[in-house]
Amino acid sequence: MAISKVELVALGLLAEGPMHGYDLLERYRSLGMGLWAQVGKASVYQALRRLQDQGLISGRAQVGTEGPDRRVYRLARPGRDALVRAIVERFAGDQAALALGFSHLLSGAALRRGLDEREAALRDRLDAIAVSRAQASGIAARMLDREAAVAKADLAWLASFRKARR
Repeated sequence: MAISKVELVALGLLAEGPMHGYDLLERYRSLGMGLWAQVGKASVYQALRRLQDQGLISGRAQVGTEGPDRRVYRLARPGRDALVRAIVERFAGDQAALALGFSHLLSGAALRRGLDEREAALRDRLDAIAVSRAQASGIAARMLDREAAVAKADLAWLASFRKARR
């Protein structure tokens, strides 16, 4: 079963500890995740229901003493396993920022593999850009120059991230 972006965000935040939906959204905001992992408020609540139905998280009602009753969710073992798989799967693709943002949840070996995959994907992208750039002109050439600069910046950031993790 594939884990969606919003489900990955919910699972990743629940890896920090039990939360109800509102707390999860507050944590998402406090981390500035909207800048690198955009998800809608309503989709988070829908994702929590789906994840509970799939047995990836468990939820229990909590009587509200200072507000409405809430449902507190916690990550189940199958959810942790699905979370790790979902993180690793995203390193080479267009949701790499999501994988990197939750990379602290991976073992050292899984993180190294993911970073290696990300680096290889960026180098492949630079090669593809170079081939297309040789044939491009005008605005297309400038856009390819932009894409190359972004890939190079990602590679530089990745190198600094690796260094900081040592």
